[in-house]
Amino acid sequence: MAYRLDFPGNERVRRRLERALDLGRLAGAYLFEGAPGAGQEQAAVALAAAAITGQEDPDHPEARRVRRYAHPDLHYLLPLTRGRKSWGEMTESELMGLFREQQGRKGEDPWHLPVHDKAPHLPIEAVRLVMGILATRPFEGRRKAVVIRDADRMRADAQDTLLKSLEEPPAASLLILISFRPEALRPTILSRCQRLPFDPLEPDVVTSLLQGRGLDAERAGLLATLSEGDAERAVMLAAAETGEGNALLERREAWLEIIDTCEFGSELEMMDAVQTLTKRRDGGNPTQARADFLSLAISWYREVLRCGLAGEPPRVHVDQERRLRRHARLAPEALAERIQRCEKARGQILAYANAELTLLSLFFSFRTGSAARTAP
Repeated sequence: MAYRLDFPGNERVRRRLERALDLGRLAGAYLFEGAPGAGQEQAAVALAAAAITGQEDPDHPEARRVRRYAHPDLHYLLPLTRGRKSWGEMTESELMGLFREQQGRKGEDPWHLPVHDKAPHLPIEAVRLVMGILATRPFEGRRKAVVIRDADRMRADAQDTLLKSLEEPPAASLLILISFRPEALRPTILSRCQRLPFDPLEPDVVTSLLQGRGLDAERAGLLATLSEGDAERAVMLAAAETGEGNALLERREAWLEIIDTCEFGSELEMMDAVQTLTKRRDGGNPTQARADFLSLAISWYREVLRCGLAGEPPRVHVDQERRLRRHARLAPEALAERIQRCEKARGQILAYANAELTLLSLFFSFRTGSAARTAP
């Protein structure tokens, strides 16, 4: 037996999973974590295809059926927002219909992700239902497989339900959790999963992916660079391309201007900038948008630190050399502290802390103590 798994990048993970398949030592539960958008979901579905069908060739018709999210033994959960009915009021058919709809969209575009106008989550009703399905015999294949995207969005009761299945895993089953914040999962869940960290994708891998979606090589290369190895972000950037510009790149420029203002403007200007950020509504989930802003800030300060220490040209924010030079006056210790504080603030935002107070506290902290130091 010589299984081949088809997913982008992360050769180390690929070889490990292929070897487990070849030796018949596949674990019952995995946690795919690490860098966001590094192909975890594509790897999960590729592994599920091999486990369900037993086919070594990923292009075998039955394996491709799984990879199109169309096999009855593959079940896919991800955080969603409910409609008019509460989760508990929905019938099993209505509940599973929401997730089947998402599977259908993934079959059309494996990089599709829904956009929510409020915080999505994984309800206990869906987790309980799918864990019950996982405990039954496979419908057609050798195993049943469940892929749970953003598993850290499960609340405590849903995590407890999942834990029961992990403690007594059903025969002929495969459970794959995907989480970019595994610290939000119960330690008992983490201990019962085989954890596989994914590295960011190489720029040429993301560039090739974007070219396959119709972008020319130069534009694909720029968006791949700006995405920092996050293929999902790169696909979103590509989808925002129009003949008149790119709304996501315009938002990025506005966010960098806010960082500029908070660093070099007056306290009043800083407060106005933070209020503008937290009160703006561009559609989508505002909590996620604020977390994305802080992800950009983390990326920005890392780039400033790297360029300052090594004296190298930018690797990520290649279109921002003038702005980078301005920020280079900050001392390395102050930049490192900014990165740590932004990471902490991002966690607080995702935990639904007050966004305006969190960001004001963050940027005020940049003006005091060691965080305020500039290079001599």
